Amino acid sequence: MKIGLVGEAPNDTKSIQNLLSRKYPDLQFVELLSRIDGTMLDNRKAIQQIRREFELNQPDVVIFIRDLDSLENDKVKKKERQVTFTRSNRMVNKTGIPLLNIYELETLILADINVFNKEYNCEVEQYKDPMNVWEPKEVLAEASRKSPKPFIVTHTPKLFGLLNFDMLNQNCRYFSAFIKKFNKAIG
Repeated sequence: MKIGLVGEAPNDTKSIQNLLSRKYPDLQFVELLSRIDGTMLDNRKAIQQIRREFELNQPDVVIFIRDLDSLENDKVKKKERQVTFTRSNRMVNKTGIPLLNIYELETLILADINVFNKEYNCEVEQYKDPMNVWEPKEVLAEASRKSPKPFIVTHTPKLFGLLNFDMLNQNCRYFSAFIKKFNKAIG
């Protein structure tokens, strides 16, 4: 089975591929739309390009990875992301599943903070609810600023290859909801 990945490339798409490929080793992951950022994903031209990439690669399921860039109670932002997902999902014959990161992708690192602490020699405490953390990327950068190699977003794919899938599923509600939909989609 082939899984298409649409999102900020390459950081977000590669990160999710590194995480999911360990849990689902029999799936083949393919990035649709390379070298793209979040705002470009709202562009009609990019959405049309998704159709071409979909036809070329023929994935069975497409994961649309987006950051909400806000906390989960922001109904306006959620509506904006839903409108874009609906438009994009039509381009892939409605085979899409949204992975809407609350606040942003780095929230998942906070859900398994032990990996981050080990990699950056930090002592960040486990968050009770990482979805309530405002700007997780900045939190991680600040926590590691005294590390010999402080955190930057290009490190995200490597970290996602180390994260504990079950811990993320347990500690992050939006990820757990996504995994339920994903499991259903892949049968």
